Amino acid sequence: MPLVVVHYHPNIIPRDVILELANELPGIVADALNVKGNADAHLDSSDVEVQVRAFGEYDVNTRSLEIIVWANLYLERQANLEERKDNILNAVRDFLEDYNLNVSGFVWVLLQPAAFGEL
Repeated sequence: MPLVVVHYHPNIIPRDVILELANELPGIVADALNVKGNADAHLDSSDVEVQVRAFGEYDVNTRSLEIIVWANLYLERQANLEERKDNILNAVRDFLEDYNLNVSGFVWVLLQPAAFGEL
């Protein structure tokens, strides 16, 4: 279950825009990180959790939009990680094109060994 953490500057990105982006990200990330043929690495949008946080007065050297994706490491994901990251990045860029915003930022995909269990 990937976790997407979105940090943003509320004085640059309006609330309605960040809310719409948050609702789009599960599908974007699931499409980018899904591994066909590996049941453990299969994803759909309901598997992706998104947390959104506005930057505060104590945050330093931040961009206007920062998207960090944590996901389990699978060799199939790692083999073309740059391409998968680019798919997310380009989808976010496409989303932002509909708005007249001066946004700087990044997408950072972190794959790591992990174990997940549901209650």
